[in-house]
Amino acid sequence: MGHDVDPTVQRRRLRVELRRARDAKHLTQKQAAGELGWSPAKIIRIETGQVGISGTDLKALLELYGVTDPQQVATFTEMARQSRKQHWSIYRDVLNQDFLIYLGFEGSASTLRQSESLILPGLLQTEEYARAVIQAFSTPDTSPQLTDRQLEVRMKRQEILHRDDPPVLFFILDEAVIRRAVGSSTTGSKIMQRQLRHLNDIGGRENVHLRVVRFGHGVHMGLKGPFVILEFPDPGDDDLLFLENGPHSVATRDDMGEISLYKKQFLELEDFALSESETAELIEQVRAQM
Repeated sequence: MGHDVDPTVQRRRLRVELRRARDAKHLTQKQAAGELGWSPAKIIRIETGQVGISGTDLKALLELYGVTDPQQVATFTEMARQSRKQHWSIYRDVLNQDFLIYLGFEGSASTLRQSESLILPGLLQTEEYARAVIQAFSTPDTSPQLTDRQLEVRMKRQEILHRDDPPVLFFILDEAVIRRAVGSSTTGSKIMQRQLRHLNDIGGRENVHLRVVRFGHGVHMGLKGPFVILEFPDPGDDDLLFLENGPHSVATRDDMGEISLYKKQFLELEDFALSESETAELIEQVRAQM
């Protein structure tokens, strides 16, 4: 079963293809705008992805660029339709803007690499673990309805794990992540036991690679803070780096030097992390101790 490509990714692909079509006709943005009676700013906004494009405007551009093949026209039309969709934006009341940007790409990634030193990644959390974490980070005046919406987002993200074509996921966790119980003193142990069992179940999937860095390794770069790197199936799509830091999280695709630095850091963490089989054994040992 196929799945819709995320609107953010489709918007980028559409603007890239439209720019290629214009270049193939040897037209500048100003010339194209003049031919259509538009302002140059309108072409610029479309090609930078600042705005979506209507069916009428798309048709005018394709005619100007000489794109008449029915299959090509259908491809452009579908990209435009998908790019206008709204998905995670319905949760803008509970998520910051950079995380919304990140989620706009996560569902379309072919590979995800994530390092965590404190809390289990959201994609790996059970519902009860997720609720306990959300409640622990909430202020006393947070309503149950708000907590439920935050939990809904977290569980909805996990749908990518159950697709027919799920991404390949690489996780590096500090040992503290699997030993830190969440919830109350009376429920925390049971929540964590079930969470660790779930963790090993997911870790047994072919597309999931889970590894732990032991306490004995000492201080390492992964302790600087959590990060995620997304890679995409289309060679024209740049990697995305997400640095999670509460309300000041950052999602970027522009700084290739920084992205390369974090990718190198992830590979270095893999050098001294436990193997996947050793990680599974440790998780089971910790679960038994609880």
